[in-house]
Amino acid sequence: MIKLVEINEKNWVDVIFLSTSENMPTICEEFVASNALSMVQAQYEKTWTTKAIEKDGQLIGFTMYGYSPVMDYFELCRIMVDKKFQGNGYGKEAVQLVIEEMKKIDDCKEIYLSTDPKNKLGKRLYENLGFINTGKIVDNEELYVLKIK
Repeated sequence: MIKLVEINEKNWVDVIFLSTSENMPTICEEFVASNALSMVQAQYEKTWTTKAIEKDGQLIGFTMYGYSPVMDYFELCRIMVDKKFQGNGYGKEAVQLVIEEMKKIDDCKEIYLSTDPKNKLGKRLYENLGFINTGKIVDNEELYVLKIK
């Protein structure tokens, strides 16, 4: 079973080095911004929540979610599972955990996310969880929505 955990002074470096890339983490990986960039963004844009994804005491991924004042909606902004742990269903479990957390936010009636049109696995995962492609493009990514309330 996986869970979302706080990022703190003991684990933040480990979170930064989680990567979807075969190489060292970069600022922008193939389908997601780096965890380091996301953590810095959340320090300056206070509407975001960042969490590490943990399985049996080991960090396996990262997520960032919250309210986007620029877009004026609640968003699952970042979700990633480290390359060493992909293909085990952890991404699906993690997205489900984030959805449950976001359901607790009073004003959150819809959750938006965007993904690269080439991210076939991600799109299939989101659609299987009930996200619907809005047909809109935001920053060259396809915009999806999940109605929750």
